[in-house]
Amino acid sequence: MANTQKEHRNEGGKFGRGQHPNSKKNLQLWQPGDSSPNPNGKPPGAIDIKNRLIKMLENIAPDKIQNSKQITDFCTGISQVTNLDAVNARLVYSAIVEGQGWAIKEIFDRIAGKAPQAVEVDLQVNDWRSIASSAGLTEEEFIDESKLYVAELEASLIRE
Repeated sequence: MANTQKEHRNEGGKFGRGQHPNSKKNLQLWQPGDSSPNPNGKPPGAIDIKNRLIKMLENIAPDKIQNSKQITDFCTGISQVTNLDAVNARLVYSAIVEGQGWAIKEIFDRIAGKAPQAVEVDLQVNDWRSIASSAGLTEEEFIDESKLYVAELEASLIRE
């Protein structure tokens, strides 16, 4: 075993997250200027979860769903029924037949996206000059102390 491999192992003899020599072997960084690691978008034939669920909801009448057989019948019209279709079918059944609130919420979240949530932020901003004077420091002394603090913080981050 190479010495570098011993250095990256934890107490149990296992590699830490991202430390195994093979973890970076196949890593390929995208080139600068590329918009994303997948510049061509979804590959042709990729399953569109949202649209499959919408199609299922549009084609299954609520008064006709008595059990999961009707959903299974719907899936027979699909050229290749996937696990995704089975999960969507269970979700639709839970929402429409059983009236499960969690399933209804999940369907709306998948189709329309999650509703935005308001976040209250209480932010108090103090001018650094008032902080310096309340600490009994001149502006120059405060700047020097701040530089020392930042240097100590950077050094502690590098050690980690």
